[in-house]
Amino acid sequence: MVLTTAFVLHVLSGALWTGATLYVVYATLPRATDGTLGHDAFVDAAHRLLMVTRWTGVVLPATGAYMIWRLYTPLEALATTGRGRAVLAMLSLWGVMNGLVELGVLRMRREVDPEVGWGRYMAEGFPIDALDGVGRTPGSARLAAVARPYLLASAGLAVLLLVDAALLAGGVPV
Repeated sequence: MVLTTAFVLHVLSGALWTGATLYVVYATLPRATDGTLGHDAFVDAAHRLLMVTRWTGVVLPATGAYMIWRLYTPLEALATTGRGRAVLAMLSLWGVMNGLVELGVLRMRREVDPEVGWGRYMAEGFPIDALDGVGRTPGSARLAAVARPYLLASAGLAVLLLVDAALLAGGVPV
């Protein structure tokens, strides 16, 4: 029962995270880039993506570690089997994707507040109220340009994660 719960939470979290990332890149980034999406709406989308990234950044490693413990004992099975290597690839893709989302949103936040430190950013993210009291804030096109390379790379990794997950779910030996 616990293993099944771990699988369900893991898949739901992964779906939410990859879906949110792909949505922001597909639906909001182009509109922010061309100025048809308001800057508050783009900041809100980026902040929500960041919150999903952080929430799943707790759930995915916890459930993944439990599944590894239950399914890949002895641990050398991770390095010596195709499925184990697919799990390690997923872990690597997840870590890089997580870092890219964080860096992209941090770069956006620093466009608005160049003095924001890492600790304050980690505590607050990039909420809309971070724009309050700031003089002239950059438009959505500027914020999108700053975040674009990070978000595009994270979307590419999201696709790779989904392919990896499909291979694992389908039992395809890799």
